[in-house]
Amino acid sequence: MNINSCVVIILNWNNAPDTIATVRAIQAWTALTPAVWVVDNNSQDDSVERIQHECPGVRLFQADRNLGFAAGNNLALRQALDEGLAGYVLLLNNDAVIDQAGMRQLLDTAEQHEAGIVGPILRDPPPSAALQSAGGRNVAWHVDTHIRRLPSHTQPYPVDYVPGTAILIRADLIRQIGLLDEDYFFSGEIADFCARAQRHEVRLLIDPRVTVYHDQRRSSERRAALYIYYFLRNRFLYASKFYPRLRWLLIPGWAAFGLTSAALAWAKGQRQRARALWLALRDGLSGRFGDRSAQVLAIK
Repeated sequence: MNINSCVVIILNWNNAPDTIATVRAIQAWTALTPAVWVVDNNSQDDSVERIQHECPGVRLFQADRNLGFAAGNNLALRQALDEGLAGYVLLLNNDAVIDQAGMRQLLDTAEQHEAGIVGPILRDPPPSAALQSAGGRNVAWHVDTHIRRLPSHTQPYPVDYVPGTAILIRADLIRQIGLLDEDYFFSGEIADFCARAQRHEVRLLIDPRVTVYHDQRRSSERRAALYIYYFLRNRFLYASKFYPRLRWLLIPGWAAFGLTSAALAWAKGQRQRARALWLALRDGLSGRFGDRSAQVLAIK
């Protein structure tokens, strides 16, 4: 295992304080020295200047527009592959914390179990440390795709997908199956990537011995409308892509879910949420994928 060829990729969008804190935590490691790359998704604040000033040694990529999760990460992943990266890539949210021991364990698990993708348990920050996710379930069939119960053992176990909050990927796998699908823009692209990996009989594991603390509260309000839009719309993309023979069942099912959810939101006075769901339903059924954030954010 070539530790020095490991790259940690972090996306930033108008949130320099979290990104800087995450970078500094990794740079403080002593036994592991991964390269740290930050992709700024065309922030409209002073993020670029602050990261450049406060995070020396970090490689910073500047996008000319908000590329979303998939294309933003692809910007760095493509460069890593072009430069002949031979080890692993860790995609890490800038509101997530992984320590050096946890990173080492993920790397060891990937090597020992010959896994192409490995992830941790996700928890709320202390003091609550409530369980967020113990892995992911098939997004074509579940509304809540996060596994909410820990296994009774401490050995790595297979899942349908590893959440993108913190996901370790063998670089050779990216060469084999390709980059993240940018049609998703945000939400669902990691489940798609994992599904493609499974088609190649690649092992996907969660290691319950590793915990990453993820502070969802910092970004939830800003992303509320965007999240609910992409959450629903991208179900149509995923179902059509991986279950074409079952579209007759899955597409009407998600349409019914969207209609019901929009009606309930409207009845509760949640007009922005309801309109985001209506837009997701319209775009999902008509095949409008990719970046639709401007339309969602224009909802009143």
